[in-house]
Amino acid sequence: MQLQSYLEDFRQAGIGVVAITYDTPELQRAFIDKVGLRYPLISDIDAGTMQALGILNTEYQPGDSNYGIPYPGIFIVDRSGTIVGKLFLEGYSTRVDAAAVLTFARQLLE
Repeated sequence: MQLQSYLEDFRQAGIGVVAITYDTPELQRAFIDKVGLRYPLISDIDAGTMQALGILNTEYQPGDSNYGIPYPGIFIVDRSGTIVGKLFLEGYSTRVDAAAVLTFARQLLE
């Protein structure tokens, strides 16, 4: 939700925001509607994208109700689609600070 509060700052900097979760599209829609989320969510219910990106939290195995949780973090992607930076944390209960993400992204994309 912290990203939501900085969304206009990201937009003014010319930076788009997209999130990916392991939740089903139905659960995502309920969350979007409940909190008024204004950026897209991508559903990765089989954790294939999380695995491919190397961010799948390996504390959970297939069959576990928490399987698919990624390490919290962000990728900075330039206009050509190249990942130019990333900030990730090991624990799942802490998130990367949105203000720090904005500063980091501005520096990388200048």
